[in-house]
Amino acid sequence: MGEADIDKQKMNRLIWGDNLLAMQALLAQGYEGKINLIYIDPPFDSKADYSHKMTIPTNPSPSGRGQGEGLEFTKEPSVIERLAYKDTWAGGTDSYLDMLYPRLQLMKRLLAEDGSIYVHLDWHVGHYVKVMMDEVFGKENFRNEIIINRGRRKSLQSQFEYMSGLGSEHDMILLYSKTTNAQYRHVKSQIRAKGEQWQSFWRGNVERPTMQYELLGFKPTHGQFLWAKERAERAVKNYQEFIKSGEADLVGYWKKTGRKLEFIAKFPGRAYPQYWIPPKDEGLIGDVWTDIQSYSYSSDYDTEKHEDLLSRVIEMASDPEALVADFFCGSGTALAVAEKLNRRWIGCELGKVGIQVTRARLVDQQAKPFLIENIGNYQREMIYLTGGRIYEMQHLILKLYGATPRDKLSGLGIRRAEDNVEELVYVGYPDRPVTAGKAEELALQAQKLDGRGYKRLIILGWDYEYNYHQALESRKKAIPPLPKGGRGDFVEVISRDIPPDIYDYLKKAKTEEDIEALSEKVTFYERPYLKMDEPGIRDLKDGKVEISLSIKRYVLMDIPISQTSKKGQEDYAALMKIAKDNFAVLIDYWAVDWNYDGFTFKSQWQAFRGNGKKAKTVATEAKEILEKKKRTIAVRVVDIFGNDAGATVDLQS
Repeated sequence: MGEADIDKQKMNRLIWGDNLLAMQALLAQGYEGKINLIYIDPPFDSKADYSHKMTIPTNPSPSGRGQGEGLEFTKEPSVIERLAYKDTWAGGTDSYLDMLYPRLQLMKRLLAEDGSIYVHLDWHVGHYVKVMMDEVFGKENFRNEIIINRGRRKSLQSQFEYMSGLGSEHDMILLYSKTTNAQYRHVKSQIRAKGEQWQSFWRGNVERPTMQYELLGFKPTHGQFLWAKERAERAVKNYQEFIKSGEADLVGYWKKTGRKLEFIAKFPGRAYPQYWIPPKDEGLIGDVWTDIQSYSYSSDYDTEKHEDLLSRVIEMASDPEALVADFFCGSGTALAVAEKLNRRWIGCELGKVGIQVTRARLVDQQAKPFLIENIGNYQREMIYLTGGRIYEMQHLILKLYGATPRDKLSGLGIRRAEDNVEELVYVGYPDRPVTAGKAEELALQAQKLDGRGYKRLIILGWDYEYNYHQALESRKKAIPPLPKGGRGDFVEVISRDIPPDIYDYLKKAKTEEDIEALSEKVTFYERPYLKMDEPGIRDLKDGKVEISLSIKRYVLMDIPISQTSKKGQEDYAALMKIAKDNFAVLIDYWAVDWNYDGFTFKSQWQAFRGNGKKAKTVATEAKEILEKKKRTIAVRVVDIFGNDAGATVDLQS
């Protein structure tokens, strides 16, 4: 296991992507048997299509609070989100169970030997999933079917004389353990609260001669008292002290004296002494949880779970510092509660909106630094699904971009652009990021290639190194002009992203005609450009410095809004103008790792836009007081469309 993987195991992790691939990656990184508790709520036919309404301020509020006037538009789901939704529900319940089965198998492998899994379901599929979980986890490891109150009820039936059936007021949670080693804390609830009581201190259905002694003028000839004589006499004395105190309320006296005293008294008309049972604020309950709700209605996020529910689950089945996971984390309730209860956590969510809501929620509650990442070898999965080799994949992508491959192995192709410029196109390898050094090498090659050179280089990459744009700009400035007769200008370099879900298109491409038809549907968006200002450094006492870090520019080359309608064209034009005038309104989130190790980005400072009425334009400056030393600072910016860009800043002292 590499150093970066060891670091990641110490960090809480928020993962965007398909949880099947994410769990496979976690297993490969050494998480098998490491997760103590898994809670999932795999939504059944929720009708969610991952679209999201957004507002971009056109006239920000003078107070800095809220959005002010704004342009409202719908952020369309990415193709990978649409594809996942379509595949999950294409065959109804069968598709849902097909989706869930291999994921449950992976979850079992990830669970510790004494670990447990809670699967939150409703009446649609609960019984089907129960049978499936019996198979995966074993009938002997079924622990409980927990009934949980859904929360708000619709009262539409009351307006009709008859109804077709009773309203659905509960969900179910299936609780399984990996082995019989699992143990749980008691579940307590206020619905089991009781007031103070006096009960008989004598029982006639048991017989212990040693517990038959004289107490308050009564000595049993059969049966027994409940406590040993010394303890009982002390309780009698406690009650006598209460009478002497002049207090009118025994409960108040008991609380005032430390809530530990026991009392025994004999009242007129009673044959036997009685002992006092103090009031209880709560008591033990079983598998019917009608005292708390499944869902929270505090935000606009569909199916958001109530924190009371997740608190009960996590406290029941895990210890502090245990590792908790939710692979359908939605708006992040399980992660937020795990953080509050001092548990480590891993969350995974396919919808980008869910990731953004979760991230903002965790930052808002001042969570410890956590990783935000996209793991799982999507590119390898893509190649596997299409049955191809890397060079074949490069050829297909070149053709989808509209380029003609030059040869078999270089990954290069030629394309004539709309402005009639002949472009050299390069497709990167799926298992490594494109570096500025590689881009420079290709650009220099493009100046002379094929005896005529190319004025423009298009790079199609799966991923790019941190600081890619800034490093490439530095390399351009260092290139000497070509000798007389040659072209002194550095080749124009345009870097674009290969959509991670492109494999769905490639699966459909059986012939050259298929490729040509599909090429019109695939969009290779140009990468955003992030430029940081020179950091400000102010010397302080005791070897400390105050570092100021500012975003100088964030340029979004393309905005993923459909322009097939007039409104879409208007929205696109309006957003491009807003982005040019005030780039900060496009930033959803940015984070700083003040001590970047070159492998693992740790979010140590964050600023986020927020959602709904809490949305605001993010500040573009960060400050931190640190030790004065040589260090690398890394920055990650995520915009409202889910694009991300990174940069690094090196400080010499």
